[in-house]
Amino acid sequence: MDVIQVRNLVKTFPSKEGKLIAVNNNSFNVKKGEIFGLLGVNGAGKSTTLNILSGLTTPDSGTIAIFGKDFFKHEEEIKSKFNLATAYYSLSSHVTVKENLNVYARLYNVMNHQQKIQELTEKFMISHLLHTKVQSLSSGARSRLGLVKSMLNDPQLLLLDECTVGLDPAMAELTRDYLQKYNQETGCTIIFTSHYMQEVEQLCHRIAFMDEGKIVKVGTAKDLLQELELQTVTLHFSQKIEKAKKMLEQEGIKYTFNHAGALQFHIKNKDKIIYPLLKKFVNNDIPFDDLHLDKPTLEEYFIKKSREQR
Repeated sequence: MDVIQVRNLVKTFPSKEGKLIAVNNNSFNVKKGEIFGLLGVNGAGKSTTLNILSGLTTPDSGTIAIFGKDFFKHEEEIKSKFNLATAYYSLSSHVTVKENLNVYARLYNVMNHQQKIQELTEKFMISHLLHTKVQSLSSGARSRLGLVKSMLNDPQLLLLDECTVGLDPAMAELTRDYLQKYNQETGCTIIFTSHYMQEVEQLCHRIAFMDEGKIVKVGTAKDLLQELELQTVTLHFSQKIEKAKKMLEQEGIKYTFNHAGALQFHIKNKDKIIYPLLKKFVNNDIPFDDLHLDKPTLEEYFIKKSREQR
C-alpha cells in the first residue's frame, strides 16, 4: 500500500530571470512503513517538496494523495496523522520549551500530554530545558526540540528535513536508532532528507536523487551504488611480493605498489573476480597479510551525480 502518491508536482518561485523551478514535474510513491530518502545538493528541491507535502507551501500544479485521500481536499484530517521536524523551521522563540510543546500537544489532541512531553524530552535529553526560552537554546537543543514536537501525536507519517543538524555524534546516533525503532514498531512511514550520506544509507529503504528540482533516479542504496564502476582492492604482502605482482600481470590486472608492501588495483563494481583471485594467491602459496576493499559509497554517488547534472 502506498501512503503517499505524488503525480506531476510543480512549484516555481519568482526570480530575476522570470521563474525558478523548485520542483520540476515530479512523480513518486512512498510505501507504508518505508523510510524514503530525498538526496541532493542545496537548492535541489528537497525542502520545497517536503513543505508542499506538509501543507506549508502550495504547488503550482500536480496531485498528492496521502493515506489514500486527496491531500488538498482532506488536509486537516490528514495533518492530524502526520508531523514534521525541520532544521529550517523554529518554534516560538520567546516562550519556553514546555509552553511550545503544550500548544502543539493541544493542537494534536494528545492524551495525557504532560506525561508524553516528559517522556519525549527525557528521551531526547532536553527535559532539563523545559523552562528555558527557545531563543536561548543551542542549535542542537533546537533540533532535539523539533524532534520531540514531531513525535507528540504518534505520527503515522513523519517528514524529517535535516533533522539531525547541530546534533553531536552521540545524539545523532541516538536519534537514528530511535527513528529506526519507531519505524519498525509502528510501521510509521518516514520521508527523510540529510546531507550526511551515512545517515541516508543507514536509514532509508529507497532514495530519490534530486537535482535542480527534478527527481533523476530512485532506488535502494545498493541500486544506486551499482552505477559506480570501480572499487579499490588493497593487498598487503610481507613476502613473495614479486610473485604476487607476476600473478596480477598474468590476470591482466594493472596495479600500483608502495614500499609498505601493498599492491593496489581496481575492479569493476559488478565483477565477481575478487574471491577467485584470492583463491589463486592461496593455491600458489602467495600469502597476503591484509586485505582492504574500498566499496563505492553513497557520498561518491552523490558527488558523481551532482557533477554529471552540471
